[in-house]
Amino acid sequence: MVIPELKYVDFECRDQIGWITMNHPEKMNALTFEMAESLTKILNLCSDSEEVRVIILRGANGNFCGGGDIKGMKAKVEHGCTETRPGLRKNNEVILSIINNAKPVVAWLEGAVAGGGLSIALACDFSYAELGAKFVFAFVNIGFIPDMGSSLMLQRNVGAAKAKELMLLGNRFTGEEAARWGIITGAVEAADLEETVKKTAVKLAAGPSLAYERCKRLLNRGLYQGLEDAMENEGEYQYQLCKTADHAEAVRAFFEKRRPEFKGI
Repeated sequence: MVIPELKYVDFECRDQIGWITMNHPEKMNALTFEMAESLTKILNLCSDSEEVRVIILRGANGNFCGGGDIKGMKAKVEHGCTETRPGLRKNNEVILSIINNAKPVVAWLEGAVAGGGLSIALACDFSYAELGAKFVFAFVNIGFIPDMGSSLMLQRNVGAAKAKELMLLGNRFTGEEAARWGIITGAVEAADLEETVKKTAVKLAAGPSLAYERCKRLLNRGLYQGLEDAMENEGEYQYQLCKTADHAEAVRAFFEKRRPEFKGI
């Protein structure tokens, strides 16, 4: 298995388990376009590899993924948001490479699980968090909408009413709440998280891989019908919102460490 050059992503294969680690800890493993490209490359490679039978996806240094790169958003605002649509397509490819992966993908969720990081967690086949992990659909807090397919995936998991509450209010919730609401597979004490993830991965690695692949296809065909259309709509709305005064104000407020003043323009 020849590993391509990866940026902000580490990979190793042990005992038929592919370990993929998002590694940009100084930004809480924020999803940059470079990281998205690397994730897609290694996920697709694992899907095709006979050496890998299951994938564990995690973040480095105690955080899964803190969402989008705010500094990158600031640069896009300053340059007219010309890279918004191509960048979102790169992010969407990560989601599709998980959903369409021939191998089961298990998410190890700790620390921050926010924005696009939460979209990634939603796409995984199994997802386990520490009880106190910090989840948030932070998009509205910066004048944006949920993207990477989460507008469809979340309501398929929790229903329309809960999806609107989480996405429109942008409130934080814990791993324990995420498990109770059906957003993730389960939540455990922090000390038990590694063992829980590994136990599931080991069982999957020893199981009938061809049956797993076809089971994923059957379930995901129904679950994610219309996903790519939803992604296209998200991309169009995100592009429109990137050009608004509200989004620019939210980005400025982030760096100035104050609450944004939204005016609906």
